[in-house]
Amino acid sequence: MKIIIISGTPGCGKTSVAKEISNLINSKIISLNELAISDKFSFEYDKDRKTYIVDFEIFLPYVLEKIEEMKRESPPYLIIESHFSDIIPEKFIDYAFILRCDPDELFKRLELKDYDMKKITENLQAEILGNSVNFFVQKQIKAPLFEIDTTNTDIQAVANIIVDILIENDNGENYKIGKVDWLQKLFEEDRLKDFFD
Repeated sequence: MKIIIISGTPGCGKTSVAKEISNLINSKIISLNELAISDKFSFEYDKDRKTYIVDFEIFLPYVLEKIEEMKRESPPYLIIESHFSDIIPEKFIDYAFILRCDPDELFKRLELKDYDMKKITENLQAEILGNSVNFFVQKQIKAPLFEIDTTNTDIQAVANIIVDILIENDNGENYKIGKVDWLQKLFEEDRLKDFFD
């Protein structure tokens, strides 16, 4: 069983892409966000950020147990998706895909999700700084690591890109990390002040 990590800032399309991939290939999905909430690993609610805080010391062993259960079922692929999927230890990662989105488009997507302005700003800044990519780079994982810009690409096309890399032996050269740089783009447009005080 190959384990595929799909990560990225909220609003970049992780859940939808994971579901589309599972329609294209025989795979199971673990959504860490859904798992944390459904099994009540969210012990505290952050009122300012309007989100639950997960106790990862308790949650991670539970997730690893779920992965072992899936291994026994032996699907060809297991997709683990979440903006905090970098908690998964390297030995459980065969491929990692980070979904990215232009900050202007991401703003619209997060507004549609009814995020308040503080949460939108926090997520936009995380996306501009490339936090989701940086978390994996800092882990120095040996598994192939890719980033895909979802700004003007529909869910099915993103899923197809990932499936091509997994199955069709596409080396994913166009999606190697470092090709998406919102910080540089906004600097060149003299727009960093629009996102950072």
